[in-house]
Amino acid sequence: MKAYTWKIVALAFVLTACKSTPTDLSHTANPTSKQETAAEHAVGEKDDGRAYKIYGAYLSNRQVYFDYNSDTLNPKYKNLIAVHAKYLLNHPQSKISLQGHSDERGTPEYNKDLGMRRAVAVKNAFAAQGVKNAQLETLSYGNEFASRDCPDEHCHKIDRRVDISYGVK
Repeated sequence: MKAYTWKIVALAFVLTACKSTPTDLSHTANPTSKQETAAEHAVGEKDDGRAYKIYGAYLSNRQVYFDYNSDTLNPKYKNLIAVHAKYLLNHPQSKISLQGHSDERGTPEYNKDLGMRRAVAVKNAFAAQGVKNAQLETLSYGNEFASRDCPDEHCHKIDRRVDISYGVK
């Protein structure tokens, strides 16, 4: 009985610890203008071509990945950035932090610089969508959070990214 109780407590803890994004998406359920409807359709595909039915599905995806030793933004992230940009344009009080990361290869100084170049590349993509500079913050962690115990290519791919983080003051 005691083990069963601890399992329930652990499950409750895990469920309450899961972070969700407080996002008001009520304006997307029934667009009020042709422009909103067109924008929703323009960014309404997953990378594999299947249609998204919910505007907020892209908002939950907050990583932009990069190739090895590159700060060039892959065109497959166009839709992801467009949806986040649409949200920021509709919520001018919202701000995001673009946090650049790199894998563990290279010097700490180089990786810090590469992480910043990646964050700036994503920032420029947001600016091209009309998002104001005041809503965008860039920073680089370099390889500070790289997967140290996993030196294979799969882990390196995950480390080469920019995280989009909401809630910046």
